[in-house]
Amino acid sequence: MIRCSPYHISASTDTFILSVFGRVMEKGLKERIVPQSDLTELSEKLKEEGKKIVFTAGAWDMLHVGQARYLKEARSHGDVLVVGTSSNIAIRKVKGPERPILDEKVRAEMLLHLKCVDFVTILPEPSCQPTLALLKPDVYITVKEDWNVHYKDSKEYKTVTKNGGKIVVVDRQSPYISTTKIMERVVSCHLGGVFKDYMQIRKKPLKEK
Repeated sequence: MIRCSPYHISASTDTFILSVFGRVMEKGLKERIVPQSDLTELSEKLKEEGKKIVFTAGAWDMLHVGQARYLKEARSHGDVLVVGTSSNIAIRKVKGPERPILDEKVRAEMLLHLKCVDFVTILPEPSCQPTLALLKPDVYITVKEDWNVHYKDSKEYKTVTKNGGKIVVVDRQSPYISTTKIMERVVSCHLGGVFKDYMQIRKKPLKEK
């Protein structure tokens, strides 16, 4: 009988045995991107093995060190870490038509290169409540921010606790680095180079020969 195990918990030399959907999968990143429709089955199989499931979610656009630390911290609260990454459409609804920078599939695969991440699922909506209802994690990790100070009143909190799970609030792991600040720095550096020559020209008033 094939058992469902995270890729770095049960491994052979050349292949990793993943029975997420009742079949053997070869070692690979994309196979660990779980469709929303398969989350309940994944949850049931992991819990049959006695695994403690941890879930967290975000956009993960331009992944940086603070986010990597946050995910490592999240993983420490259980046996298997499932990460939700917002779809392109979900991000545009919240942050506008110019975002995200990276496509949802790129962001999903990028997360799986982190050792602490076992599975990734793409969130169709800004809220991860539907995903929480399907996965029924034992622990839901969220970040400590001003916008979620009343998280106990949220539908996400009610969904998790209704299914016997708990919510853990984690501090930002790098308060001075964010995706927005990285973007601002990149744009600033680029524009600084573009306008450097023009800045020299402006120092001299125009005159006729």
